[in-house]
Amino acid sequence: MIATILMLYRNRQLEIIYKKIEINEIDESLKSIQFIWIPNIGDFQRKLSEIETICNHNTIILLSGYSKKKSKKYNDENIKFLSSIAPVYFIWSDIDYSGNYRDLNALLLDCKVAILENSNASFETENGTKFSIIGLDDIKTNRDNLNFALDGCYDDHLNILVSHSEVLDSKTKNFESIQVYLFESSQLNGNRNQKTIYLELHNKIGIRKQNTVSIINFEVLK
Repeated sequence: MIATILMLYRNRQLEIIYKKIEINEIDESLKSIQFIWIPNIGDFQRKLSEIETICNHNTIILLSGYSKKKSKKYNDENIKFLSSIAPVYFIWSDIDYSGNYRDLNALLLDCKVAILENSNASFETENGTKFSIIGLDDIKTNRDNLNFALDGCYDDHLNILVSHSEVLDSKTKNFESIQVYLFESSQLNGNRNQKTIYLELHNKIGIRKQNTVSIINFEVLK
């Protein structure tokens, strides 16, 4: 299994990065699964109506941190819009915990967003292939616990791990069931498991990062 970046598409509203995960599977319906990764939704400066045109009935939205910097209040407008068009899952960053994260937690729940903090969510394709999204709580503030996050997951699932920062050492035994790992930013000198696909979703900084989303699809190899 390998992962490759397909292409970069720009327009005046959003910078959309298309990425593909190449995976050895027999289930062609995995191709219809679409992940939309949105970083720092609190600093997002563009309207998100364009994302609605990208979504399909198998879209899953992943929010990588809120990271509110300028506004004193959390804004629920973008989050409510996203949760109206697709299932939305949130993973914490260290910046989120530097603010009033309890207010953010309440806002997310009110907006029907599932928070993946050392927990997981399971899905099934049209052809019956089961896959799980496993979310880690913030790594930089030592809140992550993969053992808890894996609770209830099955080895025969396609297990996709997500976190804001990358785990520094993923050669540990509990990573053996992880086929795909998606994260916002990588750790330097990381100790990686060679059987896992690693995708760093965003390495940009500043204003450009605030207008960027990633669209991730599977490419099924037979």
